[in-house]
Amino acid sequence: MTLQELIQKYPKIFENYEGNPYGVNWEAPKAWLPVIDDMCGAIQQYIDTVVWYKDGVESRPVQVKCTQMKEKWGGLRFYTRGADDTVEGMISMATYICRRMCESCGTRENLGITNGWVSICCQNCYDAGKAGGGDWKPKN
Repeated sequence: MTLQELIQKYPKIFENYEGNPYGVNWEAPKAWLPVIDDMCGAIQQYIDTVVWYKDGVESRPVQVKCTQMKEKWGGLRFYTRGADDTVEGMISMATYICRRMCESCGTRENLGITNGWVSICCQNCYDAGKAGGGDWKPKN
């Protein structure tokens, strides 16, 4: 899956908005895209299917919009408008998962962190020059 395919798969979440020409605020390492895909699928299903009643009045979750998605300090950042506590929990889980996998290849083995441009990567990707700059040290 590519980033463009992910954006097209969830048009309600990744709806263009003023200040985001050509989707410039939506980027993520390729290895994270399956996790983000699962997260967006769960978010959209929640929005489309959950209904609750209070005092006889039907309510539904608000359509969540992604305003920015990126890697920062080795972790996923997924900023939104309209997220409630349930959606924030889904985002937190995806962030947790992404911080425990190599940004380049997606493995969960032999991970380390680089200084300089902070990134989480495996020893193999670091040795192959596929990770951020700086020294690599094993991640605890």
